[in-house]
Amino acid sequence: MPTIEFDAPQGKIRVDASNNHTLCHSYVGKAAADGIGYEIVKDFGTITPVTPYCKVQDLPFKRS
Repeated sequence: MPTIEFDAPQGKIRVDASNNHTLCHSYVGKAAADGIGYEIVKDFGTITPVTPYCKVQDLPFKRS
């Protein structure tokens, strides 16, 4: 699959062909008491994805 980009409600979204990671604008929202609206609590912008695997030697606990 080639790298693709398209416009979405939160802004431009890109799916990287080399690893299938998605880059998009990220928010944390809080629902309104009436259940209809919401408030943006934090706008993170576009966050670059990290490698999706865990190195065992970096774990904070010992494996048995």
